[in-house]
Amino acid sequence: MKKKDSMNNLNILAPINSLGYGVAAKNTARFLTKFFDVSLFTIGNASFESQEEYNLFAELLHKSQTSFDPSAPCLKIFHEFRMAERVGKGDLIAYSFFELDKMNQMKIHHLSQCDKVVVASKWAKHVVEDQVSHSKVYVAPLAVDHTVFYPTNRPQEKFIIFNCGKWEIRKGHDIILDVFQAAFPDNKDVELWMMTQNPVASPEYNKKWNDYYRQDFRVNLINRVQDHRQLAQVMNQTSCGFFPSRAEGWNLELLEMMACGKPVVTTDYASHTEFCTDDNSIKFKPNKFEEAIDNTYFKGGEGGWASLDDLKDNFVEALRGLYKQWQTDRKILNQHGIITAQNLNWLNTAEKVKEAIND
Repeated sequence: MKKKDSMNNLNILAPINSLGYGVAAKNTARFLTKFFDVSLFTIGNASFESQEEYNLFAELLHKSQTSFDPSAPCLKIFHEFRMAERVGKGDLIAYSFFELDKMNQMKIHHLSQCDKVVVASKWAKHVVEDQVSHSKVYVAPLAVDHTVFYPTNRPQEKFIIFNCGKWEIRKGHDIILDVFQAAFPDNKDVELWMMTQNPVASPEYNKKWNDYYRQDFRVNLINRVQDHRQLAQVMNQTSCGFFPSRAEGWNLELLEMMACGKPVVTTDYASHTEFCTDDNSIKFKPNKFEEAIDNTYFKGGEGGWASLDDLKDNFVEALRGLYKQWQTDRKILNQHGIITAQNLNWLNTAEKVKEAIND
């Protein structure tokens, strides 16, 4: 490895927090410091999980004020509709996570301003290459922190189904309760845990979802945690993950559940097909697709996503099947999921991003 003083400079513009883009940016930036002399510029307010994390990013933020190199490449980790805004005048490298199969003209315009585009999956690579006149598209899969997410093999006194991710139609939150009640209409030894509060939405928006799920006393609405060690503790108290997404940019929480050794039930569509296989997940390919509309985040004209109408019965049977396994073994372990997660680490992600920057 090169010595620190001989490294090339790199400007990173990204959110640093506990949400999806913030988690990806934190971990990618942390390991990119092994290859570049990084100056960090944050999008929004930064938040940290430990003093060690604060010290690292405080140093990178300080460099942006004291040793900023305007000619260095700028890696921007954020939504595709905000990519044209940059730091400095070096090459602009976009690292974004695509959820839909098409982009509107604004997103295409922003991505067209970038010198290179990095995506998380081969599925997303095809989406970009089909719509942006851009020959330089690279894949850098996201990852999991194995010092935090790992199996504890504790037996479950109840069969607990877990979902994590901010309240959204896109994530299938409109069908999860229906599927749960259809699969387990009267079972007292089954619970549904939802860590799904949406920190960027209004209190009214969250209340609407909360009230809907509170109709079943077996539902446990868990407050969102800021510390991923706390998230791992919650995951390890559950029996399986249920992620019936219509579309996903990656699905970090599903991968983290795999790392904890939990079986997962999901759709066979979009970016998490990069790591979900027949061996490590119970997945169902959608038979139909529909325009992506939820009248909140997606209002039409931006492409399509999977229809879940024909998959509900499949989800019901999959959850019942896992319940039967749990009745004979209170410590169901997803060995293939553990192996998959072990092969996806943040150092590898940073190395893939480095290759894109240096190419």
